[in-house]
Amino acid sequence: MSCPFLFWLVFIGLFHCRASSPAHYTLSNLLVPPPTHAMTSPGFNDVSRDNISLFITQYLGLPPLYSHPTIHLSVHYTLMLFYRPQKPPFTLCSRRSRRPILIAFSRTLILLLLCSSGDVEVNPGPAVPSSTPIPQALSFDDFCNRNSLGFMHVNIRSLLPKFVLFTALAHSANPDVLAVSESWLRKTTKNSDILIPNYNIFRQDRTAKGGGVAIYCKDSLQSSVLLSRSVPKQFELLLLKIHLSKNKSLTVAACYRPPSAPSCALDTICELIAPHLSSEFVLLGDLNWNMLNTPAILQSKLDALNLTQIINEPTRYLPKTLNTGTLIDIILTNFPSKYTSAVFNQDLSDHCLIACIRNGSAVKRPPLITVNRSLKHFCEQAFLIDLAGVSWKDIDLIPSVEDAWIFFLNAFLTILNKHAPFKKFRTRNRYSPWFSPDLTALNQHKNILWCSALASNSPRDMQLFREARNHYTQAVRKAKASFFKQKFASCNTNSKKFWDTVKSMENKNTSSQLPTALKIGNTVTTDKSTIIENFNKHFSTAGHAFHLATPTPDNSTAPPTATRPSLPHFSFSQIHSADVLKELQNLDPYKSAGLDNLDPFFLKLSAEIVATPITSLFNLSFVSSEIPKDWKAAAVIPLFKGGDTLDPNCYRPISILPCLSKVFESQVNKQITDHFESHHTFSAMQSGFRAGHGCTSATLKVLNDILTAIDKKHYCAAVFIDLAKAFDSVNHHILIGRLDSLGFSNDCLAGFTNYFSDRVQCVKSEGLLSGPLAVSMGVPQGSILGPTLFSVYINEVALAAGESLIHLYADDTILYTSGPSLDTVLTTLQASFNAIQLSFRGLQLLLNTSKTKCMLFNRSLPAPTRLSNITTLDGSDLEYVDNYKYLGVWLDCKLSFQTHIKHLQSKVKSRIGFLFRNKASFTHAAKHTLVKLTILPILDFGDVIYKIASNTLLNKLDAVYHSAIRFITKAPYTTHHCDLYALVGWPSLHTRRQTHWLHVIYKTLLGKVPPYLSSLVTIASPTCSTRSSRYISLVTPKTNSFFSRLS
Repeated sequence: MSCPFLFWLVFIGLFHCRASSPAHYTLSNLLVPPPTHAMTSPGFNDVSRDNISLFITQYLGLPPLYSHPTIHLSVHYTLMLFYRPQKPPFTLCSRRSRRPILIAFSRTLILLLLCSSGDVEVNPGPAVPSSTPIPQALSFDDFCNRNSLGFMHVNIRSLLPKFVLFTALAHSANPDVLAVSESWLRKTTKNSDILIPNYNIFRQDRTAKGGGVAIYCKDSLQSSVLLSRSVPKQFELLLLKIHLSKNKSLTVAACYRPPSAPSCALDTICELIAPHLSSEFVLLGDLNWNMLNTPAILQSKLDALNLTQIINEPTRYLPKTLNTGTLIDIILTNFPSKYTSAVFNQDLSDHCLIACIRNGSAVKRPPLITVNRSLKHFCEQAFLIDLAGVSWKDIDLIPSVEDAWIFFLNAFLTILNKHAPFKKFRTRNRYSPWFSPDLTALNQHKNILWCSALASNSPRDMQLFREARNHYTQAVRKAKASFFKQKFASCNTNSKKFWDTVKSMENKNTSSQLPTALKIGNTVTTDKSTIIENFNKHFSTAGHAFHLATPTPDNSTAPPTATRPSLPHFSFSQIHSADVLKELQNLDPYKSAGLDNLDPFFLKLSAEIVATPITSLFNLSFVSSEIPKDWKAAAVIPLFKGGDTLDPNCYRPISILPCLSKVFESQVNKQITDHFESHHTFSAMQSGFRAGHGCTSATLKVLNDILTAIDKKHYCAAVFIDLAKAFDSVNHHILIGRLDSLGFSNDCLAGFTNYFSDRVQCVKSEGLLSGPLAVSMGVPQGSILGPTLFSVYINEVALAAGESLIHLYADDTILYTSGPSLDTVLTTLQASFNAIQLSFRGLQLLLNTSKTKCMLFNRSLPAPTRLSNITTLDGSDLEYVDNYKYLGVWLDCKLSFQTHIKHLQSKVKSRIGFLFRNKASFTHAAKHTLVKLTILPILDFGDVIYKIASNTLLNKLDAVYHSAIRFITKAPYTTHHCDLYALVGWPSLHTRRQTHWLHVIYKTLLGKVPPYLSSLVTIASPTCSTRSSRYISLVTPKTNSFFSRLS
């Protein structure tokens, strides 16, 4: 504030005082605070700096940003000129004399000049540098309102418990790159537990307790991992490459070095980052070295690497004081002139936030524009009336299925576009809707108090800051809890709304936005049209893995089919409109429309009107053995699954088929599966996608065979076979030949030939659509017929097992054999494996060698010192493992299920941890629903398989089960488990396992399980009639070991 401005401000104020009233105004009335303060007495008995500071701040309107320790006392001595205890105070104005006015005016002006100078001494001397840090020019608001890249680092000391506040920090500051040190994360912590929307997360956890770094990078920035390294007891280091433009990139690193790290850790860090210093480089982290007095060894390393520390004030202060601090949080860069840095307060740990802004423009993601139907003026009754007015019977007069489909499509879309036209919508991606403007104001107030405490070095100001910080922390947590409680309370019976609310709490990133750049060969493109065209090319050629791996088609003939009695010819039967109506009424209205723009919502709404013409369309397709071309076009959405955002292999294709094509396929699938099951077409060892079969039944069959071998003290060896892109590699000509051998009529074969021909796909994202590309291989992903046709395709592979046993479940295959001699077992297994590989080659399916594993089950026998290798036809040796996840159950070589229970426990703990961290956000009903639908299914899946584990292992599951119940009931830890079960009305896990096992036995007696399980259960025939003979008794198989009796 300039002196002339103060002069006129005081002059106008005094003039206003004179003109407003003839009453007398004293200087004490104008300048002295209310009587509640210590400064009220004319003598100023309390001359503390705190009271003077408060007086200046509240009554003169000046900020208390004084770096000089004696400024307030010098102001006090000046103020005493206005107070004369022995005389009455001066008057501001009087009708009799103007001299008191002049005296008051001159002394007030002197006072204001002293206050505005900011550097006053009672006995001025030479200027001495102050030890109290001066806040930098870059404020928190400047960082938030920047127009360029912003980097921020926080030492958080355990991320999971503080994730709500951490999310609030990301929301308010909105940094482009947010580095975290001392994350204290474990490998069991999933990225989804700590994900912030609009950010990609990269982690380097410490293998032991503590430590760890992470980097949150805006998804608008194309980032990839350059280096990730963790050296126990030394450091964690993570390097990312960020592409700023076509030919410009930036390397960002996060590093944490514990205080106890040896000196060699610095040498290793320098060696790792040195190769990446040729371009612009920024390192954020905590090295636990006080950079206010940089050690010579560290400074020499930084000079050698041409790195500069751009933070120059303390970042960590001693508790309850701001007198002494250390600078251990760093931002190092080789282009210091491009960055402006700052230090801010934070609520997450005892470290300050450090941040910097890079000069230049920021990389901003354009707004997400979606094209959807507008229901603003939609009238359901008018829509149905218009549909009923269409002459749908004309479809029966059209001989061509393609023309009939075009007639139906045009008639339906004409009416639909009239009532619900397409409109562009800009998606507002507010990932913290509970973060209100009131919280923003509290955050700003907290920041102001921090600056005040930092400048004044006053314990009272520090206390005010702590109170504001605690108030802000409580307000953030309360705001989130209140927001989600209201959301859950409004859900009632709307299950979709309930789970959408849960997903928003979990911050699950389901965005299908295109990346801003994509790597094509050695070049990186940013053109969106080029990106979607290359995605389409990548996805459409996914099924050519076999041809790329085997350029010479040796052994390309399909294996012979099984010799079975001639099957009756199969032909499609006419579809009834009642079946189509039922299918339409069961459509999910929230599913997306295909490329034909027919939304399931409107088809379900008009099901009673359009069911009959759609039935005619389906039957016409059977008669003509043709399918409309629109039903063979798929819209593919690339979904990022983690890793390098530039790599197309890190995206999963999600296919969206036309809605009516799925309804048609559902009717076709029902007819062919009924034919297959009634004539026992599928192999007995084929469990994939069959009624009454499942992962549990398949695993029970395999486990029973292995336990039988162990009970006989035999060796049992297995090969777990994995195929690469199996569903995308199906050869259509071979599949048609399979259907021909199964008795399909010529009309059916012609229909399936037409079904596979002329299939195309397009990549669709953000309102853009790529050109169509032909899909010449594979079964349609996302279709109803695809799984059944794949089961037909690989059904005959089981015939090649020879003397070994085999079990097929989709593309998961296990091959195993047993015997008293280990050499004989491995020899037999190798011969069978070779035959299976030839069968897969004949089907043009590629073996994934890196994921195909071997295991030797030797619970009761000593482990051999050396095992003979099982090799592929290409000469690669398969790896022997002690644990393997088969159909969702972890099998180990001892069948102890220790690994499986460990994974179960970890998975449930992670889920319960999320629930407990957000327990204030759930209603009681929501808690009960979440545990029942998200925790219990994890514990129930496969429990009839691992129930033979030891009680010590099973008790670990009881512990997490009790924790889940305590989450619902809020019962203390000392509550007995029987009381916990009574509070929720649930049985113990042991009782649940026994109940599920009895369900399996009961379904076996009713014939509701696969034949390979029902053959294992035999009803005992009583030798004589007794009172107990009216009960069903089962034959107990004889076993040689206690472990087998448990099973």
